[in-house]
Amino acid sequence: MKKKILALTALLAAAAALTGCGGKTDQAADGGKMTISWLGVPYNSSAQEGTDAELMLEEKFNVEIKPIFYASANYNDKKTMLMAGGETPDIIYEMDPSNVVADAEQGFLSSVDYKTIAKTAPTVYNVIKENAPKAWLYSRVEDENYGIPNLNYGNMLGRLGVWRMDWLKKVGIDKVPETIEEMHDALYKITFSDPDGNGKKDTYGMTGDITNWHTMFTEVFGAYGVLPYNWMEQDGKVIYGGFADGITDAIDTISAWYKEGIIHPDFITDNVFESGKEKFTSGNVGYINQNGGYIDPASTTTIAAVTKQIYPEAEVVSSKFVKGPDGKSGTQSWGAPCHIVCFGAQLQKDEAKLQKILEIFEGTISDAEFLQNLKMGKEGEIWQLRDKEKGFKAGFDWITPYDDNSKRTNSCIDNSFGSPSFFVPVTPSMEVYKDHIMADQEAFTEEYKMMENGLTDAFLKPDTLPSSADCFADLRTQQINILVKAIKGEISSADYLSEFRAAWEKGGGLKLEEEAKELSSTIDTIVKEVEAD
Repeated sequence: MKKKILALTALLAAAAALTGCGGKTDQAADGGKMTISWLGVPYNSSAQEGTDAELMLEEKFNVEIKPIFYASANYNDKKTMLMAGGETPDIIYEMDPSNVVADAEQGFLSSVDYKTIAKTAPTVYNVIKENAPKAWLYSRVEDENYGIPNLNYGNMLGRLGVWRMDWLKKVGIDKVPETIEEMHDALYKITFSDPDGNGKKDTYGMTGDITNWHTMFTEVFGAYGVLPYNWMEQDGKVIYGGFADGITDAIDTISAWYKEGIIHPDFITDNVFESGKEKFTSGNVGYINQNGGYIDPASTTTIAAVTKQIYPEAEVVSSKFVKGPDGKSGTQSWGAPCHIVCFGAQLQKDEAKLQKILEIFEGTISDAEFLQNLKMGKEGEIWQLRDKEKGFKAGFDWITPYDDNSKRTNSCIDNSFGSPSFFVPVTPSMEVYKDHIMADQEAFTEEYKMMENGLTDAFLKPDTLPSSADCFADLRTQQINILVKAIKGEISSADYLSEFRAAWEKGGGLKLEEEAKELSSTIDTIVKEVEAD
């Protein structure tokens, strides 16, 4: 590994010497302006250099920005090839902690200490410190910090499902189910009481999803206090959720429902965001998870609106977090930490450019008016408020042609004040986020206490451990296969535990457990360091 790192570093240095990419030699490329190469979040692949957002940043901070737009498909491969070829961007967007580790080990990234960030970008630093200090784990490699983690406030929320409320009323249920027992009763009646009134046995209570592991019957597992594919804190220890207390009770419940026929047999191949969602909108199932939350009645693209286009009489409502036998409830959530913004290795020796980038990050989120224009464009040209006096609390609408999502994407325009975007790769404060959401949406969140029910991995993401890249994905696949057998009644829940334990120990799980103990200690260290600054 050391030879590989040295070779890549040498290649990087040689190429940089020839091209001057990202180094001091390009700082006067535009009439004395500093040039910053900017590899942002890969969500705007069709955008071109010269967007209004880019020009605003260049004018405000007197710099020249060279944006690099990549698609999310094969993003990491493209990024690695770019840097191995000697063109290391000054700003590098990393999607996962494992990518930070890999790029830092190959010599592509510059370390940056907490004090530097806190001094030059205090708003950026304090947003993380106040909302998710554990997020600094994402940018940690060995004992050094290699970037700035960003946040996504929406990811703090538990994910709700949706019900066909008109079907519930048709079978004699007048409220959204609130307990696991009420959920079972609703699913059973939807399956067997002909809620669509066509005289046929063609409806199911729900379908599932094993293609997206984090959605797989998450509300049922949550009712038993379990995150089956995440690391959890239980009885003062960090354990893997696949072995947690409550796992067998949850499996027994799901298996019983499947045996009764209230879970669609396609749950093995369905995707709740695609085929599963289509089953709901087409009137095949009466409940689908992960597609709920606040539903803007003015939107024509929500699952409620799409369903009503097919069935005008349909009434679609968001679910509640069903409570289990012990009163537990919730669904898997990613937590606030999202991705990581890193800096090219050349900035290790270019303090002026690193300082300038941090100043840009600070200036984008500390100036509310500038941030709004940067994110959404000019009011009256790109968007308009529905009610001037009530502001964003009454909502807004995009003005043609910006009511076309592709037009906004290509222009690097969005209203994601609670998450990062291409030219705003760090997250604004929670206050700014709340200022830009509708009053009804905020009230909905408060009523459903969604943040409280967001069940998050002890390490933020389950693959954060050092050895995860070697074995975790395979272990999870084996776990799902064994779990599906238990749901289908081919083996018992007790057999699930024994089979998965054997696969876990054989496939590297014991090493992951050792690393989990060490990482728990590292988190404590990081939080103490952050609190000291």
